[in-house]
Amino acid sequence: MISFAEIRDLLTRQKPKTLNKLNPYYQYDSSSTCRRDILIQWTVAQSSQFKHSLKTLELAVLIIDTYLNYFNITVEYLQLLGISAYSIASKFNETEIMSQIKLYNQDNQALYNDEEYDEMEEQILKAMGYQLNLITSSDFLLAMNVQVDENIQNLLMFILIDFEIYQYSHFELALAIMHFQNDQRLAFSEKILTVSQIIHKKIIKAQEIQCDKSEQEDTKSIERSPSIHKKITKKRESQKQRQIQQQN
Repeated sequence: MISFAEIRDLLTRQKPKTLNKLNPYYQYDSSSTCRRDILIQWTVAQSSQFKHSLKTLELAVLIIDTYLNYFNITVEYLQLLGISAYSIASKFNETEIMSQIKLYNQDNQALYNDEEYDEMEEQILKAMGYQLNLITSSDFLLAMNVQVDENIQNLLMFILIDFEIYQYSHFELALAIMHFQNDQRLAFSEKILTVSQIIHKKIIKAQEIQCDKSEQEDTKSIERSPSIHKKITKKRESQKQRQIQQQN
């Protein structure tokens, strides 16, 4: 059953997304995604090593977007922002005690020093107004009595990493997810139908790209097979020749 009282409460507590579309990190071009989306994808990948809730990841994305629209940051510190945002979100939202998550290169050398981690966390808290009890799309879905199962979680993560979808409010995204899932309990506005259609088109496009990549990998595998076969055949022939020479 949909809790309209809870939805009204969430709407009053929901903070608008202050996103500057002119920010260079939000700019798309014809050949690549924006740096913001790349950073979120990287953060999602880093989060996979922890068994944390989806809410923690949603909070981390909120922190990242808020920071990008509050401070100027150079490219070399984007990963520091991503891991610090996730670290703060996990400290706030998870039950177990979390220490500061740090990054290391392949040689096990620290990518950033302790002072840089501390300064980044201080800047994040300042950008957030020292307020982390934020409303996310999953909160609205739960109030709408939508089971946030693995399928919904994957859909939410897909939305998080695509600014063109994520720019809508959490409430609008929750409604669009309901429509996308063919939930008929509510009447949806034209705007929600549009957002749902954008999600659908983006998912179809992502699936097509994945299929193209798989086909290219299969083609490369087929192309490599004859050369491998030739090398094996040639090696076997040379072995036979050596055996014949030894017998003679």
